[in-house]
Amino acid sequence: MKKYILPLFLFVFLHFMTNSCAKTTDGQWMVYHETNCPPTWVNINNDRKSKNALEILLKADGIIPLKIRVNGERLDNCDDCYCETGKEYHVKVDKSQAGLLFYYGFELR
Repeated sequence: MKKYILPLFLFVFLHFMTNSCAKTTDGQWMVYHETNCPPTWVNINNDRKSKNALEILLKADGIIPLKIRVNGERLDNCDDCYCETGKEYHVKVDKSQAGLLFYYGFELR
């Protein structure tokens, strides 16, 4: 009987440990519409650098981006700061962190 208790205990212990450490991946897409006065993380010459800078900024604030995508082309149709350029930054984060992206100007997609 004793030889069955230890394996059973180990099985139950490992089962609870693996389930409690599971990552949450219930993602929510957020979008930022770039304007002619972009934030500091935007590199207007290189989308990859913008993506990396955004990821670093979010991680520094404790936000874990699951995916980041840059879409669109910059259009030069207006000189005012509030004019959108046509470039969009899409970030997928856990639903529990989606509200934190409102601070950076992101919207629900």
